Amino acid sequence: MQRLCSKKSIIISNIKIFTKDDKLDRVKDYFLNEKKPFVVRNSIKNNINLDFLNKKFKDLDVLSLNPKSEKEKLKFQDLVKKVKNGEKYRLRANTKIGNKLSRYIDTSLLESLKGNVFSPFDYLLSFGKTSRQKTLFLSTKNCTFTKHAHIISGLILHLEGEKTWYISKKREKFSDIKYKRLLHPNPLYVTEKNVKNESAIILKPGDVLYMPAYWFHYTVSHNVNISYSHFFTEPIGYYLKNSFLMFFFQALTNPFYAIIKAIKKEPEEHIFDKHDILDNCNKISDIEERKNAINFFRKSDFS
Repeated sequence: MQRLCSKKSIIISNIKIFTKDDKLDRVKDYFLNEKKPFVVRNSIKNNINLDFLNKKFKDLDVLSLNPKSEKEKLKFQDLVKKVKNGEKYRLRANTKIGNKLSRYIDTSLLESLKGNVFSPFDYLLSFGKTSRQKTLFLSTKNCTFTKHAHIISGLILHLEGEKTWYISKKREKFSDIKYKRLLHPNPLYVTEKNVKNESAIILKPGDVLYMPAYWFHYTVSHNVNISYSHFFTEPIGYYLKNSFLMFFFQALTNPFYAIIKAIKKEPEEHIFDKHDILDNCNKISDIEERKNAINFFRKSDFS
């Protein structure tokens, strides 16, 4: 039987940790039945770092976030120069590189866990010029973000550097979500950070993290770090059982034209910066709520 990563699985800070001596079947059973975040330590081997990416993709145009959390398009090699110079530039969910990088990464664990299960909703992630399932994240020191959750799940392969993930110890309630509105909704579900209700775990090169749909989290980068995420949708039963209100409300507030718009463009063109978010906040009619929303998002680094 294939083994992945001390002789027993252990739990640290409420997050399940699998190690190299755990059988694959045990990991897969947890993935399929528990549907909670977990980490498989040192489960993949890779030689991918900043220099590797620069060698392969130096002439590629990328849309990054600059030190002011604003969108800035530049060549990847110029991005690398800024990062090596200590500037706070980062890539978030870049699919151009993600799709090209997948051939250089050992994705056997991902394939073993997911098997041949393919949700119909996954087709939506593959429409357009580039599949949204294969993405690259590149962060620099002290990058962080608002505590948020996605409609999709992710298997995150950490490739270089270190990053702490702060993950809710249990599923958030629909009532905990801030600034949810039918008109001009925020692009992500967000809520307050609270370390008392969060587990913290540091990801290092070779680690894999499973982040289920609608499970709230945020990260803090300790240095330049790179990760590859494979995003996917869960079976419809998952949403009906675990997050019906979140799923229903988001389906109601995501108009059809937004899907069409996304299909026609590269996904990274839709990353939001602080101006996108604050413009949405300014559309809130209630003055006090508008003020609170603006103050809430101004504190965020948008990384």
